[in-house]
Amino acid sequence: MLDNCERFMDKESKDIELTREQKTRLLSLGLDSEPPEDDTDMEEKKADLLYEVLSHPMPVNTSVANSLPTALRGLCKRLHSIAGEPLGGLLQNPERGISIIKEVKEYAKQSGASAKSEMESDIFLVIYYGAIANALLFHNQKITEHSYKDLEKFFRSFTKKDWILNDLTELFKKACEICQEKSEEVNNPSK
Repeated sequence: MLDNCERFMDKESKDIELTREQKTRLLSLGLDSEPPEDDTDMEEKKADLLYEVLSHPMPVNTSVANSLPTALRGLCKRLHSIAGEPLGGLLQNPERGISIIKEVKEYAKQSGASAKSEMESDIFLVIYYGAIANALLFHNQKITEHSYKDLEKFFRSFTKKDWILNDLTELFKKACEICQEKSEEVNNPSK
């Protein structure tokens, strides 16, 4: 079969000066390569991964797990009552304490830093800023050193991403408004 392909390539590519090996390599690359993923597929995968991460609770704190009896340590990740509510619920819940929200932020920061792909890193970046948005919106606290102006830019950029779930987009929109107000207060202290 390869000889037939090479003969075809020899006849059809007289104008292109390639060696027989180069033609064979081009043919094998064409046969072996997968079609590139389009942006829609990537956006769907990001949305799916974000949903997956948000639907699970944060991993149990190691010190908490180690304080459990030996028989329960192996089960603690599966016990919802110990692990807590899903990350998505924590980010949307106005009644969660600020200490939990700070834990979510740190978890997302560490997970993003050790992410195995750019997609995972993007997901944890959204969760990281989701925790910051929660703190601003529900606790009137800024739990980051970023300026309000920078936070507004970050939040606004997240509202334009199609793969971010609607509930989070709304959280970012509201946090964006707060940052805009806070920026104006900083820039115009007399008001």
